[in-house]
Amino acid sequence: MLDNILDLKDRKILYQLDIDCRQTDSEIGKKVALSKQTVGYRIKRLIKEKYISRFATVIDTYKLGFSKYKIYLSFENADKQKINEITEFLKAHKKTEWIATCSGKWDLIVGYLVKDVYEFDEAIKELDEKFSQYVSSRETSISLGVPHWRKKYLVEEKRHYPVVYQGGRRENLKIDKMDEEIIKLLVNNARMPITEIAYKLKTTPRIVNYRIKNLKKENIILISRIFLDLNKIDWIYCKALIKFENQTKEKYKEFFSYCNNLKNLTYIINQIGSWDIELDFEIENFNKFHKIMLDLRDKFSDTINHYDFVVVINEDKLDYYPGAYPII
Repeated sequence: MLDNILDLKDRKILYQLDIDCRQTDSEIGKKVALSKQTVGYRIKRLIKEKYISRFATVIDTYKLGFSKYKIYLSFENADKQKINEITEFLKAHKKTEWIATCSGKWDLIVGYLVKDVYEFDEAIKELDEKFSQYVSSRETSISLGVPHWRKKYLVEEKRHYPVVYQGGRRENLKIDKMDEEIIKLLVNNARMPITEIAYKLKTTPRIVNYRIKNLKKENIILISRIFLDLNKIDWIYCKALIKFENQTKEKYKEFFSYCNNLKNLTYIINQIGSWDIELDFEIENFNKFHKIMLDLRDKFSDTINHYDFVVVINEDKLDYYPGAYPII
């Protein structure tokens, strides 16, 4: 049980950090009935004890002209050393956004952020040239959009926070070098103070604050949230890959509404490929995930053709913007 590992105050603080991790300790304190000092102490402890793996800023790269492609890889004749070599190659690649080591149908899932299909094709050819002899099967998908749910499993919260949607039709909004540098700093360091950003960029806090507000106004910066080390709380990250049949807009709305009430759901990924949708869960154990999927399949038996699943063992990379700076 989560409440046997983290007390209610810790979970309330984590929930507030997931809503907006740029909130000050004082702002969080007012919402969780703790002093500014106590909130600050608890956050430092949660970082030190590695419950919080990072503070992330979600960027809507679709608005900046990027598309998201994913590949799913199964390996053959690849030992741990070779898989690690493949993973390190992909982590260093400038076009990769997300890399996940998995157990189940796929061994590795890799997300790419590219300007067009030709960039994606070039990246795949680079991978094939080096490692095709170790890949037994591969599937490809195009991600159309990703709704972000808050970590509702942390607390019993009556207030409903709207789902934040990353994606949709591609746009070509332009940002200058300073905006890009701010984004690259914040992607993996969402709680970095304005003063520190200004110092790094050799400008003033007022200018940085103004630009961040504009990036939010343009919905380029969507949310600032936390990532938890699920191993620390003995939870797992499961992904269901669902293929529909006889699907209509109304049936999809009903499906989406039902999923919105699943407290362990973190993402729904709409896509084109071998599956129509992916559901991502942070959950206590596989049995609970399996039960959710059985219930889901029973309720939507007329539209769910089949589903596959993977358990994500490790997220080796997640950069919401190409070239994002590492955790500082």
